[in-house]
Amino acid sequence: MQISYDLNALQTFVLVAEDLSFTTVADRKNTVQSAISAQIKKLENALGQTLVSRGRGQAMRLTAEGEAFLVYARRILELSQDAAETVRTTNARQVLRLGTTVTLALSVVADVLRVFAEQRPDIQIQIQCDRSDQLLHRLDVGEIDVAFMMDQGRHGLRKFVHSMDLNWVCAQDFHLPETDLVPLAFLSDGRDLRHYALRALDSHGRKGHVSHLSPHPIGVRSLVLAGLALTVMPSKTIVAPLVSAPSKLGLPQLAPIAISAYERRRDDLAGADLLVSQLKEALI
Repeated sequence: MQISYDLNALQTFVLVAEDLSFTTVADRKNTVQSAISAQIKKLENALGQTLVSRGRGQAMRLTAEGEAFLVYARRILELSQDAAETVRTTNARQVLRLGTTVTLALSVVADVLRVFAEQRPDIQIQIQCDRSDQLLHRLDVGEIDVAFMMDQGRHGLRKFVHSMDLNWVCAQDFHLPETDLVPLAFLSDGRDLRHYALRALDSHGRKGHVSHLSPHPIGVRSLVLAGLALTVMPSKTIVAPLVSAPSKLGLPQLAPIAISAYERRRDDLAGADLLVSQLKEALI
C-alpha cells in the first residue's frame, strides 16, 4: 500500500503530539480547531490507524500507533527540510567534487579545505572517499572533478606528482613484543602499503607479520591505536593520537611514496585549479 503524505498534515500531527491540544495548535498555525482536527483525521484515514485518542472527558493522548508514527513523521519532515536546503544551496553555489582517500581526507585535505573555503566561499565542496585505483576510474567517468591520492602512474589528467616519506606509525604507548616478529595492521584486500613495510623489514633481516586486518582505513587506525600493531603512512597524514614510531624501536627506513592530484576540467566550474594548487603546496 502506497501512502502519499501531506507535509502540512505531518507538521500538524507533530505539533499536536507536542501540545496535546487542537486549540493550542490552531492558534500556533493561525487557523481554526476544526481544520486541525480534519488534518489529523485525514492522516489517520490514510494510515488506517487512530493516532490521537481524544474521547470526551478524557485528556488527549497519542495512541501506541501515534507514538510509533511520530518518530517517522519527524524524520520525514527533517528529510524534506534537508532536501530543500540542499537544492537551494546547490543552486546558489558551484559544486566541486573532490575524490580522495580516507587517510588524506583526515589530514592534508582537512587543512587545505579550511583555506580554500575562505578564498572561495561561493564553491561547495563535496568529498567522496575511495581507494586510489577506484578514484582514477571515477574521475575518468566524470563522477568527480579532482582526485587526490597515491599516484596511479602517467595519465593525461595528472596535474602533479610529489614524493613523500613513509613513516612507521603506532600508538603513543606502543611496545614491540619480545618475539622476533613485528606485528603489522593493514587493509584486508592487500592493495595497500604492506609491501613497503615487508620489503624494508626483509632487507634488514627482520620479520614482519600482518597480525591484524580491516577492510576500512578507520579499522586499521583502531587496531593501531589499540597498541596491537604498527602500520605505515605518508608522513604528512599522521595526525594525533597516532604518532611516528620512535627511533628506539629500531625500525628500518621506508621507501618514499608518490602522491598525485588529477583534475577533470569542466567549463562550468571555476576553482578546481586553485584547489589542486593548494593541495600541492600542502605537500611541500
